[in-house]
Amino acid sequence: MTTTTLDSADKRPAEYGALAVLIHWLIFFAVIALFASMNYAHGLEKTDPLRGTLYNWHKAIGTCVLGLGLLRILWIKIHGTPDLVPSPRITEVIARISHGLLYLLLLALPLSGLGMTLFSGRGVDLLGIPPIAKNDAIASVLHAAHGPLFLLTAIVVLIHVIGALWHQYFRHDATLGRMVPWLRGK
Repeated sequence: MTTTTLDSADKRPAEYGALAVLIHWLIFFAVIALFASMNYAHGLEKTDPLRGTLYNWHKAIGTCVLGLGLLRILWIKIHGTPDLVPSPRITEVIARISHGLLYLLLLALPLSGLGMTLFSGRGVDLLGIPPIAKNDAIASVLHAAHGPLFLLTAIVVLIHVIGALWHQYFRHDATLGRMVPWLRGK
């Protein structure tokens, strides 16, 4: 893996390093797997064993996303992020808000799912995480929050993707190349 180069003027990285890019894409594909698994599982009969298997995988992948989200935030705190590519002020504000929301949601969404699972008296079997003391009231609140948090996450991710594609195909700047290494320098 390549190391992140630092801009000597302000000690901010000039680009995202290989680990930051890897974490970004692992989270992206994990979130797609989470959505796909639940979308498919909800279409199955409750007695179908595949439904339970998909729920188990969903819980495990969601817990991994929580870990990756924490790692991503820690990495940013230690290594920093490159400055935004110069853009109109409004797009910079939208970028900062959407990135902040994404980091917050990378914690809130999986925490609500994990908490809902654990307080429902279930564990995350595939990761060996045992249930905690059952508390239906807390589980219910977390269950009620999980769906809206997912919807908010989907909206913010959509804004993020639209912004990246806008930079690539309309602004023709280096923004997307920061997370898509083969686009760097184009």
